[in-house]
Amino acid sequence: MKNILLIVIDTLRPDHLGCYGYGRPTSPNLDRLAAGGTRLDALWSVSNFTAPAFTSLFTGLHPHHHGVFDFTSQAASSPLAGVIEGNQMETAGVVTFRFFQNLLRNIWGPIEAVTDTRGFDFSKNLPLDVTASALEWLGARQQGESPFCLFLHYDGPHTPFRMPDEHADVFDSQAARGADPAVTDLLFPRAERLDPGRRKTTMFRFMKDVNWGRRKLDPATLQWIIDKYDAAVRYNDLAVGNLLAGLDDLGLSDDTVVAVLSDHGEEFLEHGGFAHGGIHLYEEVVRTVGIIRDPGKPAGGTAITRPTSQVQMLAALLEMAGAAGAPATDLGNLMAGSRQEPGPVFCHGKSKIAVRRGDHKLVVPRPNPSLDRITRLKMWINMARQRKLGSEIFDLARDPRETRNLINDKELRRGLQAILDEHLAAPVPGPLGNHDLSDAERRRIEKEMRDLGYM
Repeated sequence: MKNILLIVIDTLRPDHLGCYGYGRPTSPNLDRLAAGGTRLDALWSVSNFTAPAFTSLFTGLHPHHHGVFDFTSQAASSPLAGVIEGNQMETAGVVTFRFFQNLLRNIWGPIEAVTDTRGFDFSKNLPLDVTASALEWLGARQQGESPFCLFLHYDGPHTPFRMPDEHADVFDSQAARGADPAVTDLLFPRAERLDPGRRKTTMFRFMKDVNWGRRKLDPATLQWIIDKYDAAVRYNDLAVGNLLAGLDDLGLSDDTVVAVLSDHGEEFLEHGGFAHGGIHLYEEVVRTVGIIRDPGKPAGGTAITRPTSQVQMLAALLEMAGAAGAPATDLGNLMAGSRQEPGPVFCHGKSKIAVRRGDHKLVVPRPNPSLDRITRLKMWINMARQRKLGSEIFDLARDPRETRNLINDKELRRGLQAILDEHLAAPVPGPLGNHDLSDAERRRIEKEMRDLGYM
């Protein structure tokens, strides 16, 4: 049986990588990995926000089944845990921030947060710290030990951008001159530790102001954001390249399935929205990176263009690794070369839900029923303020930028809505999320979010 190395780079858009056609050289190491493996061209996250996306990745459950929509919740268990235990796989993780330890506490093995052990929240070296810790863990293993599934989280190009100055200006462009200094100070803090008392705003407030139209991003400032985003992609690609080189040096590459994903993308005002986690479920935020190298298959740089979902990823990786009892999935079948058309894929935001069947995509306003009535009401008001109360249908083959709403096609709408209704009505295959955190633990997580500039 083979090992699994599962790498997730936060907030990484596939269309900002060379292997997905981007013009800037942001990803030489990921490009080489893709050239020797399989690239998923239409991989959907199950959410536009980190907490539900990661929980679905590790449980194989959609958000309306596991019930986790924020970092103060956690899944009670994972339906895939029995497969992992039955195959005597060792699970472990190295992550950037501490809140992942809470999120995955019941469904994964020991997890190191490098902000606790090797750095701090605004350290510029967090990606390199994750790689160093991972290689130490791999190097300490004894020959003949049970197969492992090691999960790594890189902060990626998530704002605020954290990287050394020598890496931050590699894509600076003339068009970004004159960017708003208030935005650049917020999104690329120079201080190693921020004083919350001196901050005029927070990340959440800034995003809300942009999304609600209270704050405009001029072209120079938007270009500066994209330049820094691309520089952060390149910096994290360097860290992943060091990891893959270390895997070779340890003699583990021939026995390890490597998967590189992102949890969601990022909006740059393509549809009026900025960042992620808001009301939008457009492709720039729900389409994710999916690069998989299986040492049991010939290198070839193949691509799968049909829609796939991250909710099936862990099961598919277990199957590729040779785990007995791994459930069959559409994704696993496609990776094995099946030509059978896969089923629909779904994305659950807090405010909206989306389904894709083939090239057609339906997005429907639907504040999550697990939230309290006041919160749901605020979401309706938020969508009204942004003039996003209507449902939308797009043909992604003819209209990849999602500019032409086909909602008046009644037959198409009925078919997609029926698929969505069936999905939501399906019985829960596993336990709901556990929301019974202690007050002390909840306060600790909320403080971390404030320290990071989110609250």
